[in-house]
Amino acid sequence: MTAVMLELDPYDPDRVRSATLTADEVDRQIERYRSTDADGRRQITGLQPQRAEVILAGACIVRTVMHLLGLSALTVSDRGIRHGVFLDRFGG
Repeated sequence: MTAVMLELDPYDPDRVRSATLTADEVDRQIERYRSTDADGRRQITGLQPQRAEVILAGACIVRTVMHLLGLSALTVSDRGIRHGVFLDRFGG
């Protein structure tokens, strides 16, 4: 979602990592994904084409979690959960 927000082509993990994704941006993207089909989503700059079928559901999950936690924004990581577990366990 951050790559879409930043219109990254090609993907740049240095720009994604630590970026801020706001609830307003998530809502904007939900509307964008909702208003087009998977083929249309595949044309969106920054969206990996293989995610076109699932991005709407994923964006809705992100928005729901933000709502439940009372967050208006979140800090993005493009690392896997194993990186978070490692940092939690060993610091960093």
